[in-house]
Amino acid sequence: MLPADAVDRVIWLGGAWLLVALGWAASAIWVEDDARAVFGKSAPWSLWFMTIGVVFFLSTYVWGFSGLPLFVLLVPGALQGYVLVRDRKVPADDKIMSRQFAEQVVLAAAEKLGMKSMVAVWFEQAQSARQAAPRIQFLKKDGSSIDAQGGRKLDKETSQSVKTLEEIFARAIELDATDIHIDPKESGEVVIRCRVDGIMGKLGSFVGPEARGMVSALKVFGDMDIAERRRPQDGTFVVLSGSRRFDIRAATGPTSFGEKMVLRLLDADGGVVKGGIRSLGMREAVQNSLESIIHQPHGMLIVCGPTGSGKTTTLYTALGEIDALSRNIVTIEDPIEYRLDNISQTAVNNAAELTFATILRSVLRQDPDVILVGEIRDRETAEIAMQAAMTGHFVFTTIHANDTATTVTRLLDIGIEASLIQSAVTAVLAQRLVRVLCKECKEPAEIPDDMRKKLHIPSDKKVVIFKPKGCPACHGTGYKGRTGVHELLIVDATIRGLIVGSPSIEAIRAAARKAGMKTLHEAGMAKVLAGLTSLEEVTRVAK
Repeated sequence: MLPADAVDRVIWLGGAWLLVALGWAASAIWVEDDARAVFGKSAPWSLWFMTIGVVFFLSTYVWGFSGLPLFVLLVPGALQGYVLVRDRKVPADDKIMSRQFAEQVVLAAAEKLGMKSMVAVWFEQAQSARQAAPRIQFLKKDGSSIDAQGGRKLDKETSQSVKTLEEIFARAIELDATDIHIDPKESGEVVIRCRVDGIMGKLGSFVGPEARGMVSALKVFGDMDIAERRRPQDGTFVVLSGSRRFDIRAATGPTSFGEKMVLRLLDADGGVVKGGIRSLGMREAVQNSLESIIHQPHGMLIVCGPTGSGKTTTLYTALGEIDALSRNIVTIEDPIEYRLDNISQTAVNNAAELTFATILRSVLRQDPDVILVGEIRDRETAEIAMQAAMTGHFVFTTIHANDTATTVTRLLDIGIEASLIQSAVTAVLAQRLVRVLCKECKEPAEIPDDMRKKLHIPSDKKVVIFKPKGCPACHGTGYKGRTGVHELLIVDATIRGLIVGSPSIEAIRAAARKAGMKTLHEAGMAKVLAGLTSLEEVTRVAK
């Protein structure tokens, strides 16, 4: 006969062993079913839990209950690890590690105890408190509060629209959108679209009072004239989302069916800018050349590309590489997109006759070392900027052109003398933004035969590229984030010689490539082969 204390110990340990065994069995069955639903297959998760069970039973057979404490920790730990992985693949409503799931569990338990109604009321009160504090706050452009936030200066319809706008901005910020479009339609419906990673997508549509009041509310935020609907207007305001601040640039214009508004969201924190040149996705050779160029005492760097290709961001990033305390840096912008420390920034104001050219003349009398001219739009601005580049200043600027070679001919077309371009311009950087494949769902694909020939890849060499698929992590697009592809033309003696007279774009491009320049398409294909983006994406932005 065993002593009484030994019998108690066996009963307690046996009971604990049985609970762990039942917990393991329930977990293994649930993981088997859930993995098939989420991942389309149960492996390797079911194999993982079966292995734990086998080891558990064998250890009990060989060593008795001595290994029980280990499995008391191992089974819940394995289950939590699976939950963390599966939550990354499912929509927010289906996540287990979420407030919504926790509330469902508590309500189910409360129902068993006969306390469901009391707990449900408590949850409703907590939900109302969370909704009472808006996730989004609208401020004036100087950061002061907007009286209209509470509806005191807005009519009833517009006041109702404020809450809808809060939801729209919250969703757009969640998606990392750069623009929000409010488009009126013939039926009276207003369609909301946003641009995410350069691609437009629909956020929703509204009719009735909410739709009519949206533009009016946004006009109040941006200090625009609510009554004026026939002429284009511009305004700015601020949106706060938690600890993040966005400067909003609003532009309205009349259409056949009403007033359209486009909102540009500018992240005031400048996350990409703070990352430095290395965060722009340049090839090492381009990066090294650019770092050398921006530290020269005089000259001019022109960044070219279409609207939305990241030109201003690149220039801000380059400025961030320069010691702003030891050098006097001045910018002229329309408008100021990022606030930079220890740098004098001036905004163009055509109504006050403060154009790029007039401000630039004034800036040259302020002893600058580095000047950023937001954009070259006319001959006068270009000539003043180039004269500055020849007289001991380094000038950064942008221009709308397709690539580096066409930038040179564009300057000649607007009336700049060839000799001025030869003496002032140090380099031209062309760029595009391509979407980055989602790391969670990208799939391997075979490279097409015609592309093999263009890249001179042997037919017997296996080359794997990737294509988009789509998952909850990337909102079904297959892409998440963007990176740059760059083409850097250094204006050397050969290029200067070609600028005289009427140079052909082909001749300039050929000379630059002979000197080592990679075109935009070649730079994009390098990212395709590296698995960062897809062939279709590079073809879309850099043919």
